[in-house]
Amino acid sequence: MNSLLLGRKCVSGMADKKLNDIEIGAILEAFVESRDVTVASINQSRTFKFLIVFINFYVLGFIIIYYFLRYNLLQAVGIGLMTEEFFIVFDGRAQIMFWSLVFINMGAYFNIGFRIISLIAIVYLLNSTVDNAVIFSGLVSFADRPYFSAFIVSRPIIIIAIAWMGLSYKNRLEVD
Repeated sequence: MNSLLLGRKCVSGMADKKLNDIEIGAILEAFVESRDVTVASINQSRTFKFLIVFINFYVLGFIIIYYFLRYNLLQAVGIGLMTEEFFIVFDGRAQIMFWSLVFINMGAYFNIGFRIISLIAIVYLLNSTVDNAVIFSGLVSFADRPYFSAFIVSRPIIIIAIAWMGLSYKNRLEVD
């Protein structure tokens, strides 16, 4: 019974505080300008969209090829090279690539720190590209190791793609 009385008091109290059409119109007009600015700059360029899709496919392809090599579903790079240390290094790199892909996508979607995440990914990729060039330069052979060679040779392309994507990214709160 008390809850019914409390409910009636709340309803009757709210009924006395109705907004009229003029007040509702004033509230809506106050937010129209900020909504127009946000809606106008939400869309990213076609270049950005293409690059983020390309990078997603590249990283996922790298991770899939790594796991295929890890579980002997593809021709091995070399019997002497397929040691536990090799897998530890490439497992770490696969994990870093996966999480950088997750953070790049989250940064783009939520508009939080996208350019910083892209810069971190570029620094990591430059470091690992130099490592790959020094360590595995003698192993690049498209006839013997096509998957591994394609990965090593395509590394500079992904670095350029991430840099270009970071530069072509538009913040949602910027006014054109």
